[in-house]
Amino acid sequence: MKRYEHLKKMKMNYIAAGIFSGVGCIVMVLFPEIALESASRGISLWATSVLPALLPFFICAGFMVSLGVPKIIGRYFEPLFRTVFRVPGNAAFVFLVSITSGYPMGPKIISDLYREKQITKLDAKRMLSFCSTSGPLFLLGTVGVSMLHSAALGVSIAISHYAGAILNGIVFCHIPTAKYENSGLRSNRISQNNLDEIGCINLLVCFTEAILSALRTLGIICGYLVLFCLLTDFMQFCGLLQLFPSQIGKSLFRGFFEMTVGCNSIALAEGVSAVSKCAVASFLISFGGLSIMAQSMSLLSGVGITPWTYLGMKLSHGILSAFIALLITPHCLKSAVVTGAFGVSLSDANFSIAYGLLFSTKMVIMMVLLILIFIGLNEWIIKKEKSHESSRNHSRI
Repeated sequence: MKRYEHLKKMKMNYIAAGIFSGVGCIVMVLFPEIALESASRGISLWATSVLPALLPFFICAGFMVSLGVPKIIGRYFEPLFRTVFRVPGNAAFVFLVSITSGYPMGPKIISDLYREKQITKLDAKRMLSFCSTSGPLFLLGTVGVSMLHSAALGVSIAISHYAGAILNGIVFCHIPTAKYENSGLRSNRISQNNLDEIGCINLLVCFTEAILSALRTLGIICGYLVLFCLLTDFMQFCGLLQLFPSQIGKSLFRGFFEMTVGCNSIALAEGVSAVSKCAVASFLISFGGLSIMAQSMSLLSGVGITPWTYLGMKLSHGILSAFIALLITPHCLKSAVVTGAFGVSLSDANFSIAYGLLFSTKMVIMMVLLILIFIGLNEWIIKKEKSHESSRNHSRI
């Protein structure tokens, strides 16, 4: 009976998808100018902003996952992340890459770790609650400087966004999930006997697979960007935005589908205070919009996380970030920040293809250096503790 109902539901979903696709084709034939302009804008946005910013991260992260780097890093972060988020230590690698690269890097690595059998479904679900974030280039540069014309507001949005992600992870990771509680957690401990099982044998093959996987993922992102650009433009053409009398309502409606469009809309809104703009932008960026949700769910296929679960996590993240933004934005505006990362003045930064690629490459280098520094310090502390312990044992003898 259940199988019959499931098949019937799938059939209805396929029929609905076919109807919507057919209507979309008819609308594009009837209004080719809008369709071509929207598609061109979506592809241009992907080529000038998304591709240079994410390509280095996708390649490096995929290569490190195939080499087993998250499992090695997980040994050092295991106590902290197991206590705070109730997830394995390799979640530290996912979180670090997510906050330095942006959407949808976190869901992609979570999916890769699950397919590599390094995490369970419960781990993936918990990690998704705080490892699906935007990147600093978009928060500080695109939204803060280019849209809101204020580096201070960009800093406020970044702080509220990442703080909201951490709080969201703590909340969701401590919600009882009896359904998956006994699924078993994979250990991050690596012994000498199983070191040979980590990563690929042929490094060139690993790197080539990382490049192909990155290009495939970026192709998926391009398709969803074009789709939602078409959707928002046709909704505006039909006059749906006139149903919302306030500028904030129109911005939230636009951002519900595509966060960049919503952030730009609230930035251009007149009669709205800077604190309100910052709070709305923080909500939209943390929520991500249906475009980010569709990209993330396509990458998470096979993990077993439902769209409704992800939607609830992102709504919670958005509400927490907006609340934090309301609290800290007045303080950030008092102490205006004029200098960005790497000593570059954000107001003078040229957010071109070369700048985006350079920024993302620098963030990759910083991420790797931070990991190496932390591991080196941890090894030094362990050796020091062992030497003290051995000296105590020797004195006892």
